[in-house]
Amino acid sequence: MATSHLPRRRFGAIIPAMTWMTILGVAGVLAACVFLKQLNSVTEEAAREYLRQGAKVIDVRTAQEYSERHLPKTINIPLDELKQRIVSEAPDKETVLLLHCRSGGRSGVGTQTLKSMGYKNVFNLGSFEQAEKILGGSGK
Repeated sequence: MATSHLPRRRFGAIIPAMTWMTILGVAGVLAACVFLKQLNSVTEEAAREYLRQGAKVIDVRTAQEYSERHLPKTINIPLDELKQRIVSEAPDKETVLLLHCRSGGRSGVGTQTLKSMGYKNVFNLGSFEQAEKILGGSGK
């Protein structure tokens, strides 16, 4: 049986190196998003207890998203305004703050932002749907 003199193609040769870098970059971003969503998350039971004790719920979506649909008794502070506005809404850094957004990513970033500012009791409720389930109210 004669062997072919055609060079074998390795899988890596088929997909250029730049494409691999793009794939790895996208995978890294996705992993970071999942990590941020889970970071400082809180169980439903713990969140409900915090609410009974007077926790504040911060919706970090944009003002437009909030005006289209929001949960009762939530405070809208868009993520890009959080550093500037949080002190007026929660001057005591011991206040329990429960953040949520559309999917949980921005609230994860917001949670880390507030912790870096010295807030001690900040938790990520996650997505709008998760917050709605915990708060027991339908979005308006």
